[in-house]
Amino acid sequence: MSGSDASGFSLTAPGLWQIAMPFPSPLRHSFAYLLQSDRGFVAVDLGWDSDEGWKTFTDGLAHTGGTLDDLTGVVVTHGHPDHYGLAARVHQSTGAWIALHPAEYPQIARTTADRRRRLAEITSWFDRVGVPPNRSVDLLADRDQLMLDMSSQWPDLELVDGATVPDTDGQLLAVHTPGHTPGHMVFHDRGRNILFTGDHLLPRVSANISQRPTSGEDPLGDYRASLTRLGPFGDALAAPGHEWTFTGVDRRIRDVEVHHLARLDEIWNAVADGHRTAWDVANTVKWARPFDSLNPRGARAALGETMSHLVRLEREARVERQEGSPLIWLPIADPSS
Repeated sequence: MSGSDASGFSLTAPGLWQIAMPFPSPLRHSFAYLLQSDRGFVAVDLGWDSDEGWKTFTDGLAHTGGTLDDLTGVVVTHGHPDHYGLAARVHQSTGAWIALHPAEYPQIARTTADRRRRLAEITSWFDRVGVPPNRSVDLLADRDQLMLDMSSQWPDLELVDGATVPDTDGQLLAVHTPGHTPGHMVFHDRGRNILFTGDHLLPRVSANISQRPTSGEDPLGDYRASLTRLGPFGDALAAPGHEWTFTGVDRRIRDVEVHHLARLDEIWNAVADGHRTAWDVANTVKWARPFDSLNPRGARAALGETMSHLVRLEREARVERQEGSPLIWLPIADPSS
């Protein structure tokens, strides 16, 4: 990728621009991409819904020499607010179609639901994973941001695996990659050999694979299966949702798989040592920072990751659950046996 200028816009390849969208997170920004075709522009992902984000996006369009009238559509890798948040503003201002996988619709419905219902869902999940009552308040210290209303824009188009994205001169292929979310998709630009990976594959950090109310039954199993689907694109330039563009997709896939195999063993060992709830197990895992020093968003992500690995271990007959509030996990077999 050519270097970004001071405004945060860069020409990634002929006819393809990257916009660094502001995001209130340690990741600092997410990426929106603009693809130029004979009909105008199609965006891949948008960004967090804020006045600053809207200005950044419209300035990015202007940077290409285009205007809002030139935007014909938006494809979204998944329904999280840092990728889908601006959808309503964009649609209302341009009439551009919005497309994503239908398995993301429950996520959209959840994040546009009333705040009381969303808060009740989160606190119920806290009980299930074993968050001590006196710590629930700490994990909701960012409640105001967590409960922000997200884009209420419902998609205009459903995209399924193998579909060709409209208005891209037949060049953009949709590939279903569930795991980070049930309907996550990556998009392969066949003409430029660029793979838009969303949050499925990032160059440095591993995607958060969580077992939460809107996740699939076995998100880690889904995710690992989805990694294998990227095999045909191993030599593509990866254009992710965060961090930076990178090459070596096949090498990065191997590294991520090794990471999750090691994490599965680490979590099995924690259960074998007598840690029985997801909360207890998460406190033993070697995260980037000690669990008790994570901010609320980070702690919730760590708990979700712990749950997804416990569920995968259950599928592999290495642990079993005892239903209750909280769930109790018991070891079955040594992974090396």
